[in-house]
Amino acid sequence: MTGVLAAACAVVVLAGCGSDGGHPAAPPPSTSAAPAAPREPVPAAFDSARGWSISEDQDVELARPTGAPRAGLLLVLASGPDGVHVVAHDAVTGAIRWRSAPVPELDSGRLGSTVFVTTDGDREYAVLATTGAGEDNGVDKPARSTRLYVYGTDSSGSVTPEREISLPVAVGDYWAQADGRVFLENGDGVTVVRVADGSMTSYPADGAELRPPKDCPHAIGSCADGMTVVGMTANGPLVQGFQAFWVPGGWISDDVVPSGASPNEGFRNVEIVASPDGEAILAGWPTEDPTEWLWALHDAATGHVRGSVRCDLRGAHGPSGLTPLVSDRFVLAGFAAFDLRTGQGQCFAETAGRRAIELTAVGEDGTAYGTAGSDDTPVSVSLLTGQATPLPGGTEIPDGIAAGAAYLGTATNGGESILVYPPA
Repeated sequence: MTGVLAAACAVVVLAGCGSDGGHPAAPPPSTSAAPAAPREPVPAAFDSARGWSISEDQDVELARPTGAPRAGLLLVLASGPDGVHVVAHDAVTGAIRWRSAPVPELDSGRLGSTVFVTTDGDREYAVLATTGAGEDNGVDKPARSTRLYVYGTDSSGSVTPEREISLPVAVGDYWAQADGRVFLENGDGVTVVRVADGSMTSYPADGAELRPPKDCPHAIGSCADGMTVVGMTANGPLVQGFQAFWVPGGWISDDVVPSGASPNEGFRNVEIVASPDGEAILAGWPTEDPTEWLWALHDAATGHVRGSVRCDLRGAHGPSGLTPLVSDRFVLAGFAAFDLRTGQGQCFAETAGRRAIELTAVGEDGTAYGTAGSDDTPVSVSLLTGQATPLPGGTEIPDGIAAGAAYLGTATNGGESILVYPPA
């Protein structure tokens, strides 16, 4: 590699270095249809006769199905001897539209490599994220780094990244919003990356620029204790503090407490559960009832409550550690579900007349799927009306819905397959 190209590829944002930067060439994609899946009894919205499957290929494990709805793709993370890469399948036929070149898989401990899909403007991106330490030669301490490899989901064939974004640290967590931002948390703060151009903004933990818009002392400590960025809004970072959250220079949760919430109830802390797109915020608020939480959808620009619902938390003690399930329009958090357009919230915990419903997948049309009661009765739920309908016995409930297709299974390790069923 020439000195000029080497210098270009050494900066933090590496644009278009591709296989010239040392990555092996991507295996050629396949335009043929994928192997057929068995005709499992899936919900009627999906076509069991046209199902296709993903299986382990030459010691390469495939996992973590992710939908790219604009491109109509189901993406899977491939891990093998050469590293990790992305395989993009047509969600209807299973044909491989594109495949990325392998990149090194770092020793990341508990946080493995993953693939995010996010949209900035009129472009949809797939982002392969890796973090951890490099190879240990027994003498030098392995270098720690985090890399984001950015691909357009409208790619085709064998592809290299449009952009590589590198930070010289290993992160403890990463996540994405639907608006083109990826967040990297490393204990000392959070770095926010715009994948469209690689620009980065770092927010040190407890940094002065994160302070709340007004004083907010508590009986013990202040809301400014433990400040960290958990999302971005059009007006700046979204900050979680102690028993409060806010946008600096804007609004604070103390001024937008939902009716029925009790923000200083014992040791329970109001916490942000999700900020799916930077426009809406889902938060869990404690109530005076220790068995319930109040879930509220807040407008990110003003903090105002758009909708709320009281609901149990499925055995957990608070929002911490709860992984929301987000579609383009809906967000699920435990037994709670919200429509991001209307703000309407619903609770599917057990009531006097209905068993608890655990939802595991939701489509863009607002139909969710899950199981009811201790006998795991398969069920579909309209999140538009709240109506729950039992499905025929033996119906296989999707583990997820990606680009309109339902999938069963999330990894091919141990000889398993990921089965995919397109819309009926």
